[in-house]
Amino acid sequence: MLQTRFLLPVALVGGTCLAIFGHNLQATPTSALLGGPQPDLIVGSIHQLDENGTQNGQSAYSFGTTSCNIGTADLAWESWNRNHPVMGSNLYRLKDGRFEMLGMSWLKHGFSALTQSLCNTCTGSGGDHLSPGCSDPYSAWLNGFQSDLAARSEVNAYTGFFPYPPIIQGSNSGPLAKRVIVDNVDVDPALNIGARYFAESQYVTNDDSALTGFGFNNVSYREVSISGSNPPYNMSFVGSTVREDAAIEAWKVADPSVTIVEIPVPNDGTMFLGYKATAAAGGGWDYDYTLYNRDSDRSARAIAVPVAAGTNLSDISFADPEYHSGEVYVNTDWTSFDGLYPGTSQRVQAWVGGSFNANPNNNALRWGTSYSFHLHSDTAPVAAKLGVVLFKPGGGGNLIFVAADIPQ
Repeated sequence: MLQTRFLLPVALVGGTCLAIFGHNLQATPTSALLGGPQPDLIVGSIHQLDENGTQNGQSAYSFGTTSCNIGTADLAWESWNRNHPVMGSNLYRLKDGRFEMLGMSWLKHGFSALTQSLCNTCTGSGGDHLSPGCSDPYSAWLNGFQSDLAARSEVNAYTGFFPYPPIIQGSNSGPLAKRVIVDNVDVDPALNIGARYFAESQYVTNDDSALTGFGFNNVSYREVSISGSNPPYNMSFVGSTVREDAAIEAWKVADPSVTIVEIPVPNDGTMFLGYKATAAAGGGWDYDYTLYNRDSDRSARAIAVPVAAGTNLSDISFADPEYHSGEVYVNTDWTSFDGLYPGTSQRVQAWVGGSFNANPNNNALRWGTSYSFHLHSDTAPVAAKLGVVLFKPGGGGNLIFVAADIPQ
């Protein structure tokens, strides 16, 4: 029987390796148990949507959001400096068992908090802060107002730091720029029969970040349906907002065979791996993995699945959303690699992006995004570990082992 131990040379990934197990997207962080007033920002609702237009085989959408401070202290909302939240949205698709991120927006900068009571009873004031119990709505029009949107690349989601005013201006040209852009073929109802879609929104701010210990619940999602025969296709909400959960949770809600594993990155934010192995109708097994980076600034540049020497693999694919509108990041797809991991006798099926040293803007799995991987194998799954290689240098090593089902 082949060992399911997965050994990678430290010289290639740097530092020490960590074994990560368990899953709880809403686990209370240690710092949250220390007491004391603390703001706690959540997405209370994804409440409105705009179909912004279509161009060159793509369409754009915007989502309205309402934030709530469910904490015990004021949350800074100062529009004239960096002490305010930024907000971005994504769109996901669940189709034929595969969960993939289709598109993302640029970021709306917060200004002048209101004093509504969506999540709790608001008794405080607003303006340059969001009081405990209060909520603040942003329309889909505001969140899609192109000239006011800023680049994700300027934000460190772990610390909540970003420069203000924004440095990167990007393009505001046409109906798509800076909004949630998707390929029409990915949402065409005639081509995606049975598919389900999920809008996701996330707030990032320095006084409620992952570093403070309260940023773990700053993401919410809501299912949407898509209809019509011509782009931009009609979109409408299904059900209500699922608060304090990222969209990857929708995959497990829809399919209980999915497992989600939390991946804390040392001295940084958190990623999550969703996976499932399915017996294929024609024989063999289909393996699907989605790696989601909630707020890790170090990001990921590769995922490596150990494979037995005689295993036959096919239908290997990689899916990621595209950066757009003048964002600085490279969009080159990760390269598929099937062979011996350098310096070892262990065969791996890996997907690898460019290194940080070669180009700090290479295509890495950065905060607020998910990449998905698929393969078919003639062998049944076993419980073992796969490797996630981090992108940016940092303490605690560059390789994290994650429990998963793999084709050995």
